[in-house]
Amino acid sequence: LIAEPLTYILNLSFQQGVVPSELKKAHVIPIHKGSDPIQFSNFRPISLLPVFSKMIERLLYNRLFCFFNSNNVL
Repeated sequence: LIAEPLTYILNLSFQQGVVPSELKKAHVIPIHKGSDPIQFSNFRPISLLPVFSKMIERLLYNRLFCFFNSNNVL
C-alpha cells in the first residue's frame, strides 16, 4: 500500500540527486547529562530523523558500497 509511493520517491531522489527538504530536517531534543540543569553545557543534543530519510541513507550507502567495491575503489 505504501511501498509504491515510497519507491517512487526513492527512485526519483536517486535519479535527480536530490533529497526532499523535509527529509533533511531533524527534531533536536536536549538530553540532560547531569549536574546543574540551569547550565546549557549540561545538556547534549539528540537528533531525531525521519525514518524514511534513514532508509534513503542506508540504500545510498549500499549502492555506493557496491559501486566502489566492484570498481576496486575500496
